[in-house]
Amino acid sequence: MIRKKWSEWRTWENWKKMASQQIEARGLTGNLEELEAQGYTVLSPEQMGDPRLIERTTKALLRISEKLTGVRPNAETGEYGHIDHPGSHAAQNMLQAFLGEDPVFEEIIQHPLTLPLIDYYLGPGCLLSALNGFVKWQDPVSHFDNLGFHADTHLYPFEPLPDPPMVFNTNWCLTNYTKDDGSLAVVPESHKLRRHPRPGEADQAVPVEAPAGSVIVFHGNLWHGAFPRVNPGLRLTVTAFYSAHYCRPQEHFPGQVSEESLARNGERFRQLLNVCDTLGIEDSRDCWAPRWDRGSGKTERQIWRETIVHHDREYRIEKDDTIVNHSAGYARYIPLDRKEKLKYKKLSNNPH
Repeated sequence: MIRKKWSEWRTWENWKKMASQQIEARGLTGNLEELEAQGYTVLSPEQMGDPRLIERTTKALLRISEKLTGVRPNAETGEYGHIDHPGSHAAQNMLQAFLGEDPVFEEIIQHPLTLPLIDYYLGPGCLLSALNGFVKWQDPVSHFDNLGFHADTHLYPFEPLPDPPMVFNTNWCLTNYTKDDGSLAVVPESHKLRRHPRPGEADQAVPVEAPAGSVIVFHGNLWHGAFPRVNPGLRLTVTAFYSAHYCRPQEHFPGQVSEESLARNGERFRQLLNVCDTLGIEDSRDCWAPRWDRGSGKTERQIWRETIVHHDREYRIEKDDTIVNHSAGYARYIPLDRKEKLKYKKLSNNPH
């Protein structure tokens, strides 16, 4: 996570120079070049280096699907259940709002190989917008017009689409991705056109083929959809979708995670989930209070000058000056060591 004051970078070009250092340190320079050129890149299983993470994610996704439908997906028996969701159809179930169901998803959304690429494009303070799961089975018919082709910049109503982009996506391939397996379909370089696809342009699509354990990272302006699955069996995918800090997330994550989850993860996790947002005020008594401490009954002075305890851990809070120049919309919760605890105890005893 890059911690530099806004005044130290200010411009998009300066930000990219800083962010590229993270990318070089992680050995992702080639992946960045692919993203720039074609709008997507594939992180191989060898790069990801943790097959156990994929196994755990697969088990979690199947368990959640069974919990929501009452049926464990089974390609041999043809039993899949149904989830009432706009993204579900006769050959696919789409799952959302399951972040708190298993700790493995905490690892996925803040993975050290995906986030540097996303930071580079979305800038400081990017948010997790949605965490989606897909269970897809054999059906040679596409149930969406034009392969469901779209660009992910849904909330921006104008063309040309924004550059830098407002959103970025990742596909975690839990099973093999080939065209006949129902892989992601893209038009390479379409992100450079900065517009939404027109009817018929899905004909230009090519499959993104990748073995299980790969992660596809792609630009928010890239045209994409999915091919129908022709082969027997299941295609399992988790997508972690990110937005710039000034965009409205698709999911409200502060209500999905427990205190235990927040306690075992660090600042980046809280920031991705917008837990420490100071905007979106609902009550005059909570003006500029971080979302994590709204409704606590604490005064502004108590929140910003004293310490806060969450899940037996003590924090001091400061306004984040790394994202914008004025009126920071995010708070940092910094765990206290013993010396700092004594300092804040003295401050709390001082009425001025």
